[in-house]
Amino acid sequence: MIFVTYKVQDGEHEYFEYSWFSTGTKQKYGAWMDKVLIEEVYGEAEQEGKTNKYFVRDWDTLIQVYSVQDITEKELDVLNKFGVVNK
Repeated sequence: MIFVTYKVQDGEHEYFEYSWFSTGTKQKYGAWMDKVLIEEVYGEAEQEGKTNKYFVRDWDTLIQVYSVQDITEKELDVLNKFGVVNK
């Protein structure tokens, strides 16, 4: 199971959003998966040049995968309890 942190740049605002996936591990993660992880949450994405950032939504929002971490069921329960992610 993996926990993904996304860095979102929406105009002048920059913030983080989070998601988790029941399949996969950090060890099996590669930068080639960034687009897949972003599209699972945000929909269609188009890479910005040769960067690791992707345009989404109204093509005015840039998203990048900031980090991928392995997570246990117990850790996921805590994140769910405090409203960071929905289980």
